[in-house]
Amino acid sequence: MKKTFFSLITGLAIMLLLGSCSKFNDQFDGLDAKTAVTNVAAYTYTLVDADYTTITSIVNKAANDSITILNNQLKTAASKEDSTAIQADISRIKSDSAYVNAKYIGDNKFFNSVLQAKNYVPYLLNLNYIYADKSSTMNALYNIVDKGDTLAIPATSKFVLTADDYNLMGQGTNQPGQYDNMSNIMPVLKYLDTFLKLKCPYAVAGDVKMVTYLFYDSNKATKKQYRVLTFNGTSWSAIAEQYNYIGTEWMYDPTVKMTMLKSDYQIMVDYVLATPEIAVFAHPYYKNEEYYWGFASRYSNVSFRLSYRNPYFTGAYVQPATIDPELYALTTTEEKVALMWSRLKGGMEKFAQLRYPDAVPQVSGIDVYYKLTTLIYYVGGTGGGNENHEYVFQCIAPASGGNPPTFKYISDKKVN
Repeated sequence: MKKTFFSLITGLAIMLLLGSCSKFNDQFDGLDAKTAVTNVAAYTYTLVDADYTTITSIVNKAANDSITILNNQLKTAASKEDSTAIQADISRIKSDSAYVNAKYIGDNKFFNSVLQAKNYVPYLLNLNYIYADKSSTMNALYNIVDKGDTLAIPATSKFVLTADDYNLMGQGTNQPGQYDNMSNIMPVLKYLDTFLKLKCPYAVAGDVKMVTYLFYDSNKATKKQYRVLTFNGTSWSAIAEQYNYIGTEWMYDPTVKMTMLKSDYQIMVDYVLATPEIAVFAHPYYKNEEYYWGFASRYSNVSFRLSYRNPYFTGAYVQPATIDPELYALTTTEEKVALMWSRLKGGMEKFAQLRYPDAVPQVSGIDVYYKLTTLIYYVGGTGGGNENHEYVFQCIAPASGGNPPTFKYISDKKVN
Protein backbone atom coordinates (compact mmCIF):
# COMPACT_ATOMS: atom_id res chain seq x y z
CA MET A 1 0.00 0.00 0.00
CA LYS A 2 1.33 3.46 -0.81
CA LYS A 3 3.02 5.30 2.02
CA THR A 4 1.75 8.87 2.14
CA PHE A 5 1.33 11.58 4.74
CA PHE A 6 -2.21 10.47 5.42
CA SER A 7 -1.19 6.84 6.05
CA LEU A 8 1.09 8.22 8.78
CA ILE A 9 -1.82 10.10 10.33
CA THR A 10 -3.89 6.89 10.32
CA GLY A 11 -1.07 5.03 12.08
CA LEU A 12 -0.85 7.71 14.78
CA ALA A 13 -4.59 7.51 15.38
CA ILE A 14 -4.40 3.77 15.89
CA MET A 15 -1.47 4.16 18.30
CA LEU A 16 -3.45 6.62 20.38
CA LEU A 17 -6.42 4.27 20.45
CA LEU A 18 -4.26 1.37 21.61
CA GLY A 19 -2.59 3.57 24.21
CA SER A 20 -5.96 4.31 25.84
CA CYS A 21 -6.24 0.64 26.82
CA SER A 22 -3.18 0.64 29.12
CA LYS A 23 -5.13 0.62 32.40
CA PHE A 24 -7.23 -2.30 31.27
CA ASN A 25 -4.15 -4.29 30.31
CA ASP A 26 -2.57 -3.62 33.73
CA GLN A 27 -4.99 -6.18 35.16
CA PHE A 28 -2.87 -8.89 33.58
CA ASP A 29 0.50 -7.88 35.03
CA GLY A 30 2.42 -11.00 36.03
CA LEU A 31 0.38 -13.34 33.83
CA ASP A 32 2.68 -16.17 32.78
CA ALA A 33 3.66 -15.76 29.12
CA LYS A 34 2.81 -19.38 28.43
CA THR A 35 -0.84 -18.79 29.37
CA ALA A 36 -1.27 -15.34 27.85
CA VAL A 37 -4.45 -14.91 25.83
CA THR A 38 -3.80 -14.51 22.11
CA ASN A 39 -6.00 -13.75 19.16
CA VAL A 40 -4.22 -15.55 16.32
CA ALA A 41 -7.13 -16.37 14.08
CA ALA A 42 -8.23 -17.03 10.53
CA TYR A 43 -11.06 -14.66 9.67
CA THR A 44 -13.43 -14.65 6.72
CA TYR A 45 -15.31 -11.47 5.92
CA THR A 46 -17.50 -10.36 3.03
CA LEU A 47 -17.56 -6.62 2.40
CA VAL A 48 -21.04 -5.07 2.41
CA ASP A 49 -22.03 -1.87 0.60
CA ALA A 50 -21.35 0.30 3.65
CA ASP A 51 -17.74 -0.94 3.79
CA TYR A 52 -16.90 0.64 0.43
CA THR A 53 -18.22 3.95 1.76
CA THR A 54 -16.19 3.47 4.94
CA ILE A 55 -13.02 2.95 2.91
CA THR A 56 -13.73 6.20 1.07
CA SER A 57 -14.21 8.03 4.36
CA ILE A 58 -11.00 6.63 5.88
CA VAL A 59 -8.87 7.52 2.86
CA ASN A 60 -10.37 10.97 2.44
CA LYS A 61 -10.25 11.84 6.15
CA ALA A 62 -6.61 10.84 6.45
CA ALA A 63 -5.75 12.85 3.37
CA ASN A 64 -7.74 15.90 4.45
CA ASP A 65 -6.23 15.79 7.95
CA SER A 66 -2.75 15.74 6.43
CA ILE A 67 -3.61 18.64 4.14
CA THR A 68 -4.91 20.66 7.14
CA ILE A 69 -1.65 20.08 9.01
CA LEU A 70 0.40 21.10 6.00
CA ASN A 71 -1.71 24.22 5.43
CA ASN A 72 -1.03 25.26 9.04
CA GLN A 73 2.68 24.68 8.46
CA LEU A 74 2.43 26.79 5.33
CA LYS A 75 1.25 29.77 7.37
CA THR A 76 4.43 29.74 9.44
CA ALA A 77 6.91 28.64 6.78
CA ALA A 78 10.33 30.12 7.51
CA SER A 79 11.38 30.57 3.90
CA LYS A 80 10.17 30.52 0.33
CA GLU A 81 11.91 27.16 -0.14
CA ASP A 82 10.00 25.67 2.82
CA SER A 83 6.74 27.07 1.46
CA THR A 84 7.41 25.56 -1.96
CA ALA A 85 8.20 22.17 -0.42
CA ILE A 86 5.02 22.19 1.69
CA GLN A 87 2.87 23.15 -1.30
CA ALA A 88 4.44 20.31 -3.27
CA ASP A 89 3.47 17.87 -0.50
CA ILE A 90 -0.11 19.16 -0.55
CA SER A 91 -0.28 18.77 -4.32
CA ARG A 92 1.14 15.26 -4.07
CA ILE A 93 -1.51 14.18 -1.58
CA LYS A 94 -4.33 15.68 -3.65
CA SER A 95 -3.09 13.88 -6.76
CA ASP A 96 -2.44 10.54 -5.03
CA SER A 97 -4.42 7.85 -6.82
CA ALA A 98 -5.69 6.37 -3.54
CA TYR A 99 -7.25 9.73 -2.65
CA VAL A 100 -8.55 10.53 -6.13
CA ASN A 101 -10.13 7.12 -6.71
CA ALA A 102 -11.54 6.52 -3.22
CA LYS A 103 -14.82 8.30 -3.98
CA TYR A 104 -15.29 6.24 -7.16
CA ILE A 105 -14.91 3.04 -5.15
CA GLY A 106 -17.42 4.20 -2.55
CA ASP A 107 -19.95 5.28 -5.17
CA ASN A 108 -19.73 2.15 -7.32
CA LYS A 109 -18.94 -0.40 -4.60
CA PHE A 110 -16.36 -2.47 -6.45
CA PHE A 111 -12.66 -2.79 -7.22
CA ASN A 112 -11.10 -3.54 -10.59
CA SER A 113 -7.76 -4.22 -12.24
CA VAL A 114 -6.79 -0.54 -11.82
CA LEU A 115 -8.42 0.25 -8.46
CA GLN A 116 -6.96 -2.82 -6.79
CA ALA A 117 -8.43 -4.08 -3.54
CA LYS A 118 -5.00 -4.69 -2.00
CA ASN A 119 -4.48 -0.92 -1.92
CA TYR A 120 -7.76 -0.22 -0.12
CA VAL A 121 -9.02 -3.21 1.89
CA PRO A 122 -6.22 -2.85 4.51
CA TYR A 123 -7.73 0.53 5.50
CA LEU A 124 -10.92 -1.27 6.51
CA LEU A 125 -9.13 -4.15 8.24
CA ASN A 126 -6.88 -1.80 10.20
CA LEU A 127 -10.02 -0.07 11.46
CA ASN A 128 -12.11 -3.14 12.36
CA TYR A 129 -9.51 -5.77 13.29
CA ILE A 130 -6.81 -3.81 15.13
CA TYR A 131 -6.64 -6.28 18.04
CA ALA A 132 -5.60 -9.29 15.99
CA ASP A 133 -2.29 -10.93 16.85
CA LYS A 134 0.63 -11.30 14.49
CA SER A 135 0.20 -14.07 11.88
CA SER A 136 -3.60 -13.86 11.88
CA THR A 137 -5.11 -14.10 8.41
CA MET A 138 -8.17 -12.58 6.77
CA ASN A 139 -9.94 -14.07 3.76
CA ALA A 140 -11.76 -11.04 2.39
CA LEU A 141 -14.50 -11.36 -0.22
CA TYR A 142 -15.51 -8.33 -2.24
CA ASN A 143 -16.89 -7.11 -5.55
CA ILE A 144 -14.28 -6.98 -8.28
CA VAL A 145 -14.70 -6.47 -12.02
CA ASP A 146 -12.40 -6.88 -15.00
CA LYS A 147 -10.14 -9.26 -13.11
CA GLY A 148 -9.92 -13.00 -12.64
CA ASP A 149 -8.41 -16.17 -14.01
CA THR A 150 -10.32 -16.20 -17.30
CA LEU A 151 -7.96 -18.66 -19.06
CA ALA A 152 -9.19 -21.51 -16.87
CA ILE A 153 -12.84 -20.89 -17.76
CA PRO A 154 -14.14 -22.81 -20.81
CA ALA A 155 -16.25 -20.99 -23.40
CA THR A 156 -19.36 -22.85 -22.25
CA SER A 157 -19.02 -21.22 -18.83
CA LYS A 158 -18.79 -17.66 -20.15
CA PHE A 159 -21.97 -15.59 -20.50
CA VAL A 160 -22.58 -12.23 -22.21
CA LEU A 161 -25.86 -10.70 -21.05
CA THR A 162 -28.43 -10.00 -23.75
CA ALA A 163 -31.52 -7.78 -23.67
CA ASP A 164 -33.59 -10.85 -22.76
CA ASP A 165 -31.22 -11.61 -19.88
CA TYR A 166 -31.54 -8.10 -18.45
CA ASN A 167 -35.34 -8.30 -18.79
CA LEU A 168 -35.31 -11.64 -16.98
CA MET A 169 -33.89 -9.89 -13.91
CA GLY A 170 -36.63 -7.24 -13.82
CA GLN A 171 -37.79 -4.34 -15.98
CA GLY A 172 -38.92 -1.90 -13.31
CA THR A 173 -37.27 1.29 -12.10
CA ASN A 174 -33.59 0.72 -11.23
CA GLN A 175 -33.75 -2.86 -12.44
CA PRO A 176 -31.45 -4.29 -15.17
CA GLY A 177 -34.20 -4.54 -17.80
CA GLN A 178 -35.06 -0.83 -17.57
CA TYR A 179 -32.09 0.24 -19.70
CA ASP A 180 -30.50 -3.17 -20.43
CA ASN A 181 -27.54 -2.55 -18.14
CA MET A 182 -26.35 -2.65 -14.55
CA SER A 183 -25.72 0.54 -12.56
CA ASN A 184 -24.02 1.72 -9.40
CA ILE A 185 -27.33 1.89 -7.53
CA MET A 186 -28.17 -1.77 -8.20
CA PRO A 187 -27.13 -4.81 -6.12
CA VAL A 188 -25.23 -6.19 -9.11
CA LEU A 189 -23.92 -9.34 -7.41
CA LYS A 190 -27.43 -10.23 -6.26
CA TYR A 191 -28.73 -9.95 -9.83
CA LEU A 192 -25.85 -12.01 -11.24
CA ASP A 193 -26.44 -14.66 -8.58
CA THR A 194 -30.09 -14.86 -9.65
CA PHE A 195 -29.10 -15.01 -13.33
CA LEU A 196 -26.60 -17.84 -12.84
CA LYS A 197 -29.00 -19.83 -10.69
CA LEU A 198 -31.48 -19.69 -13.56
CA LYS A 199 -28.88 -20.54 -16.22
CA CYS A 200 -26.98 -23.16 -14.19
CA PRO A 201 -29.57 -24.95 -12.01
CA TYR A 202 -27.35 -28.00 -11.55
CA ALA A 203 -24.18 -26.18 -10.46
CA VAL A 204 -22.02 -27.82 -7.82
CA ALA A 205 -19.71 -26.21 -5.29
CA GLY A 206 -16.51 -25.04 -6.93
CA ASP A 207 -18.02 -24.27 -10.34
CA VAL A 208 -16.70 -21.05 -11.87
CA LYS A 209 -18.51 -18.83 -14.38
CA MET A 210 -17.75 -15.54 -16.09
CA VAL A 211 -20.50 -12.99 -16.82
CA THR A 212 -19.98 -9.94 -19.06
CA TYR A 213 -22.43 -7.04 -18.88
CA LEU A 214 -22.82 -3.29 -19.39
CA PHE A 215 -22.38 -1.03 -16.34
CA TYR A 216 -23.49 2.60 -15.95
CA ASP A 217 -21.14 4.09 -13.35
CA SER A 218 -21.19 7.13 -11.06
CA ASN A 219 -19.41 9.18 -13.74
CA LYS A 220 -22.40 8.60 -16.03
CA ALA A 221 -20.33 6.44 -18.39
CA THR A 222 -21.41 3.05 -19.72
CA LYS A 223 -18.64 0.44 -19.67
CA LYS A 224 -18.36 -3.23 -20.47
CA GLN A 225 -17.40 -5.25 -17.38
CA TYR A 226 -17.07 -8.88 -16.43
CA ARG A 227 -17.09 -10.75 -13.17
CA VAL A 228 -15.67 -14.16 -12.36
CA LEU A 229 -17.97 -15.85 -9.83
CA THR A 230 -17.62 -19.10 -7.90
CA PHE A 231 -20.49 -21.27 -6.65
CA ASN A 232 -20.13 -22.13 -2.95
CA GLY A 233 -22.97 -24.64 -2.93
CA THR A 234 -25.59 -22.04 -2.11
CA SER A 235 -24.85 -18.89 -4.08
CA TRP A 236 -22.45 -17.39 -6.62
CA SER A 237 -19.89 -15.33 -4.74
CA ALA A 238 -17.24 -12.73 -5.43
CA ILE A 239 -13.49 -13.11 -5.55
CA ALA A 240 -11.67 -13.65 -2.26
CA GLU A 241 -8.13 -12.60 -1.39
CA GLN A 242 -6.09 -13.13 1.75
CA TYR A 243 -4.52 -10.54 4.02
CA ASN A 244 -2.01 -11.16 6.80
CA TYR A 245 -1.60 -9.27 10.07
CA ILE A 246 2.13 -8.56 10.52
CA GLY A 247 1.88 -7.30 14.09
CA THR A 248 1.29 -3.65 13.29
CA GLU A 249 -1.05 -3.63 10.30
CA TRP A 250 -2.88 -5.79 7.77
CA MET A 251 -1.04 -6.36 4.51
CA TYR A 252 -2.16 -7.95 1.25
CA ASP A 253 -1.01 -11.56 0.81
CA PRO A 254 -0.23 -12.19 -2.89
CA THR A 255 -0.23 -15.99 -2.53
CA VAL A 256 -1.85 -17.64 -5.57
CA LYS A 257 -4.20 -20.50 -4.72
CA MET A 258 -5.79 -22.66 -7.38
CA THR A 259 -7.24 -26.13 -7.92
CA MET A 260 -6.53 -27.70 -11.30
CA LEU A 261 -9.45 -27.98 -13.71
CA LYS A 262 -9.88 -30.10 -16.84
CA SER A 263 -8.28 -27.39 -18.98
CA ASP A 264 -5.25 -27.28 -16.67
CA TYR A 265 -4.58 -31.01 -17.06
CA GLN A 266 -4.86 -30.53 -20.83
CA ILE A 267 -2.10 -27.91 -20.66
CA MET A 268 0.26 -30.61 -19.45
CA VAL A 269 -0.92 -33.18 -22.01
CA ASP A 270 -0.32 -30.66 -24.79
CA TYR A 271 3.14 -29.92 -23.42
CA VAL A 272 4.12 -33.59 -23.45
CA LEU A 273 2.77 -34.03 -26.98
CA ALA A 274 4.90 -31.08 -28.13
CA THR A 275 8.09 -32.19 -26.35
CA PRO A 276 9.94 -34.77 -28.50
CA GLU A 277 11.88 -36.46 -25.71
CA ILE A 278 8.70 -37.42 -23.84
CA ALA A 279 6.02 -37.16 -26.56
CA VAL A 280 5.80 -40.96 -26.70
CA PHE A 281 4.09 -40.89 -23.31
CA ALA A 282 1.02 -39.02 -24.60
CA HIS A 283 -1.87 -40.61 -26.46
CA PRO A 284 -1.40 -39.48 -30.09
CA TYR A 285 -5.04 -40.04 -31.10
CA TYR A 286 -7.22 -38.95 -28.17
CA LYS A 287 -4.64 -36.41 -26.94
CA ASN A 288 -6.17 -36.25 -23.49
CA GLU A 289 -3.67 -38.12 -21.29
CA GLU A 290 0.06 -38.60 -20.81
CA TYR A 291 1.91 -41.05 -18.62
CA TYR A 292 5.31 -39.59 -17.97
CA TRP A 293 3.92 -37.53 -15.08
CA GLY A 294 0.38 -38.85 -15.37
CA PHE A 295 -1.68 -35.74 -16.21
CA ALA A 296 -4.99 -36.53 -17.91
CA SER A 297 -7.83 -34.23 -18.90
CA ARG A 298 -9.77 -37.41 -19.63
CA TYR A 299 -10.45 -37.84 -15.91
CA SER A 300 -9.17 -34.46 -14.68
CA ASN A 301 -6.49 -36.00 -12.50
CA VAL A 302 -2.96 -37.30 -12.26
CA SER A 303 -2.86 -41.09 -12.49
CA PHE A 304 -0.15 -43.33 -11.07
CA ARG A 305 -1.95 -46.45 -12.33
CA LEU A 306 0.84 -48.83 -13.40
CA SER A 307 -1.34 -50.76 -15.85
CA TYR A 308 -1.69 -47.57 -17.91
CA ARG A 309 2.01 -46.89 -18.17
CA ASN A 310 2.67 -48.67 -21.46
CA PRO A 311 3.60 -45.66 -23.57
CA TYR A 312 1.54 -44.77 -26.61
CA PHE A 313 3.68 -44.78 -29.72
CA THR A 314 3.45 -45.36 -33.45
CA GLY A 315 5.33 -47.83 -35.57
CA ALA A 316 6.79 -51.17 -34.52
CA TYR A 317 6.21 -52.48 -31.02
CA VAL A 318 8.77 -51.39 -28.44
CA GLN A 319 9.08 -52.89 -24.97
CA PRO A 320 7.86 -50.45 -22.28
CA ALA A 321 11.17 -50.91 -20.46
CA THR A 322 12.93 -49.45 -23.49
CA ILE A 323 10.71 -46.37 -23.44
CA ASP A 324 10.92 -45.81 -19.66
CA PRO A 325 14.00 -47.65 -18.36
CA GLU A 326 14.02 -45.64 -15.13
CA LEU A 327 10.57 -46.88 -14.12
CA TYR A 328 10.94 -50.48 -15.28
CA ALA A 329 14.32 -50.92 -13.61
CA LEU A 330 12.38 -50.95 -10.34
CA THR A 331 10.95 -54.27 -9.16
CA THR A 332 8.17 -53.43 -6.70
CA THR A 333 4.97 -51.46 -6.99
CA GLU A 334 5.98 -49.35 -3.99
CA GLU A 335 9.26 -48.34 -5.64
CA LYS A 336 7.53 -47.43 -8.88
CA VAL A 337 4.87 -45.34 -7.13
CA ALA A 338 7.60 -43.60 -5.13
CA LEU A 339 9.33 -42.68 -8.41
CA MET A 340 6.08 -41.26 -9.77
CA TRP A 341 5.62 -39.13 -6.65
CA SER A 342 9.16 -37.85 -7.11
CA ARG A 343 8.59 -37.10 -10.79
CA LEU A 344 5.38 -35.23 -10.08
CA LYS A 345 7.27 -32.49 -8.24
CA GLY A 346 8.93 -31.67 -11.54
CA GLY A 347 5.63 -31.96 -13.37
CA MET A 348 3.91 -29.52 -11.04
CA GLU A 349 6.83 -27.12 -11.37
CA LYS A 350 6.52 -27.26 -15.16
CA PHE A 351 2.76 -26.70 -14.80
CA ALA A 352 3.43 -23.58 -12.69
CA GLN A 353 5.68 -22.23 -15.46
CA LEU A 354 3.12 -22.91 -18.18
CA ARG A 355 0.10 -21.76 -16.20
CA TYR A 356 1.68 -18.58 -14.81
CA PRO A 357 4.13 -17.31 -17.45
CA ASP A 358 3.98 -13.78 -16.00
CA ALA A 359 4.79 -14.85 -12.42
CA VAL A 360 6.95 -12.44 -10.42
CA PRO A 361 8.96 -13.01 -7.22
CA GLN A 362 7.34 -10.21 -5.22
CA VAL A 363 4.22 -8.04 -5.10
CA SER A 364 4.43 -4.86 -3.01
CA GLY A 365 7.66 -6.19 -1.50
CA ILE A 366 6.04 -9.49 -0.40
CA ASP A 367 7.31 -12.86 -1.68
CA VAL A 368 4.83 -14.66 -3.96
CA TYR A 369 3.95 -18.31 -3.34
CA TYR A 370 1.82 -20.58 -5.51
CA LYS A 371 -0.37 -23.21 -3.85
CA LEU A 372 -1.49 -25.60 -6.59
CA THR A 373 -3.92 -28.41 -5.81
CA THR A 374 -4.19 -31.48 -8.03
CA LEU A 375 -6.24 -34.70 -7.79
CA ILE A 376 -4.08 -37.83 -7.76
CA TYR A 377 -5.04 -41.45 -8.25
CA TYR A 378 -2.49 -43.97 -7.04
CA VAL A 379 -2.13 -47.52 -5.78
CA GLY A 380 0.56 -49.24 -3.77
CA GLY A 381 2.44 -48.54 -0.58
CA THR A 382 0.36 -48.19 2.56
CA GLY A 383 -2.59 -46.54 0.88
CA GLY A 384 -4.25 -45.74 -2.39
CA GLY A 385 -7.22 -44.15 -4.09
CA ASN A 386 -8.04 -40.55 -4.99
CA GLU A 387 -6.34 -37.78 -3.03
CA ASN A 388 -6.04 -34.03 -3.42
CA HIS A 389 -2.49 -32.79 -2.94
CA GLU A 390 -1.37 -29.19 -2.56
CA TYR A 391 2.01 -28.32 -4.05
CA VAL A 392 3.64 -25.10 -2.87
CA PHE A 393 6.17 -23.24 -5.02
CA GLN A 394 7.85 -19.88 -4.65
CA CYS A 395 8.57 -17.74 -7.70
CA ILE A 396 12.23 -16.71 -7.43
CA ALA A 397 12.77 -15.17 -10.87
CA PRO A 398 10.50 -13.81 -13.63
CA ALA A 399 10.55 -14.97 -17.24
CA SER A 400 13.55 -13.61 -19.12
CA GLY A 401 15.15 -14.00 -22.54
CA GLY A 402 12.68 -16.62 -23.71
CA ASN A 403 13.04 -18.64 -20.50
CA PRO A 404 9.99 -19.24 -18.28
CA PRO A 405 9.78 -17.94 -14.71
CA THR A 406 11.76 -19.89 -12.13
CA PHE A 407 9.94 -21.65 -9.30
CA LYS A 408 11.38 -23.18 -6.15
CA TYR A 409 9.66 -26.25 -4.67
CA ILE A 410 8.66 -25.62 -1.06
CA SER A 411 6.42 -28.49 0.03
CA ASP A 412 3.49 -30.74 -0.78
CA LYS A 413 0.83 -32.36 1.35
CA LYS A 414 -2.49 -34.17 1.21
CA VAL A 415 -5.49 -31.85 1.59
CA ASN A 416 -9.22 -32.47 1.90
